[in-house]
Amino acid sequence: MVLLGILSTVADAATVADADGALAYARRTDAAHAAVVVDSRPRAACVRRTLAGARCLPIADFLGPHGRFVDPRGLLWLLGGAGLTGSEAVLVAGDDPLARDFVAGVLFLAGQRRVRVLGAKLSAVLDRTPAMAGAGTPRAMTRRVIFQAPMRDRFIVLRGELADRLARPDPPALLDGRSEKEYWGASIRGLRGGHIPGAEHLPVARLRANWARASGRIPRLSRPIAYAHNPLESIAYVTLLHAAGAIDARVYVEGWADWAAHTALPADSVTYPERVASRRLSKLGRAPLPWAYPAAAALAAVAIAAGGFYFGRRSA
Repeated sequence: MVLLGILSTVADAATVADADGALAYARRTDAAHAAVVVDSRPRAACVRRTLAGARCLPIADFLGPHGRFVDPRGLLWLLGGAGLTGSEAVLVAGDDPLARDFVAGVLFLAGQRRVRVLGAKLSAVLDRTPAMAGAGTPRAMTRRVIFQAPMRDRFIVLRGELADRLARPDPPALLDGRSEKEYWGASIRGLRGGHIPGAEHLPVARLRANWARASGRIPRLSRPIAYAHNPLESIAYVTLLHAAGAIDARVYVEGWADWAAHTALPADSVTYPERVASRRLSKLGRAPLPWAYPAAAALAAVAIAAGGFYFGRRSA
C-alpha cells in the first residue's frame, strides 16, 4: 500500500537513521517513507482494524516456547508468508514500543531494504484518521512470495564469538539495555544476576526518553555489541540504538538470560536467586544432611553390640 499523506497529524520532526539509512524512527511519514505497512500488534487487533492494507506480523509469529527466537529458515518462510520479498520499503507500526521495535529489528536483521518505525501509537493515529482504517491481512501459512534479501548477519553476534572477543586484549564495547537493578544484580531474571564484564549501562527507558525529548547523552561508540534480557528485548534494544541514537550497534540476540545460563562465562556484579530449598530451610529449620540417617543407624548398631557385650560379661 502506498501511503498518500497518511499520518499528517503526527508531530513534524527529523528522522534519525542508522549509518546506511536502512533503519530509522519516523515522527512524521508520507509516501516517500514507506510502501508497505506492517502492524506489530496482536493478530486479532490488526485484522479487526489497522491502516488499510497493512500486513499483520505480531511478535508471537517470531517467538517459540519460552521466548526462543525463530531459526533463520523459519524466519524467511514466515516473511514470505507475509508477502515480503525484502525489496520493499516498510513502515512498522504498533501500540507497544517493545513489540514494534522488535518486529522492526527482525526485518532489519533479515535484510529488508528499508525499515521505518512509526514513533506514534497506531491506535491513536487510527482514531485521528479514521478514513485510513481498514482490515489487516494476516500472514499465510504458506509462502506467497520468496524472501530474497541477504540477511544482515554482520550485525549478529553469537555467544561463542562474544566470549572469544572478551578474552582478547582489546575487548569490544558493550551496551546493556536492561534496568539498573538487573544490571547490578539486585533483580534477577535468570540463573544469575549481574552483567557481562565491561558493559556500559544504557537502559532502554533512558534512551527512549532522550529520543522523545531530543536530548540527553548518548555514548559515541564504534560498533558496540548490545544486549538486553532475551531475544525479544535485545532485538528491540538494537532497533532503538540504531533508530533513536544513530549507534551502529551489533546485537547479541540471546541476551543476558543465555549468557547467565552458561555459568562458566565471566560476569560482573554476580548474584544468585534464592533457591526453593533455602526458603524451606528458613521456615522449617535445618533439615538433616543426606548422610545423617545411615550414620545414625551405624552408631545405634555399635551401641547395641557394645551393650550386649557388656551385659554378657556381667552375667558370666
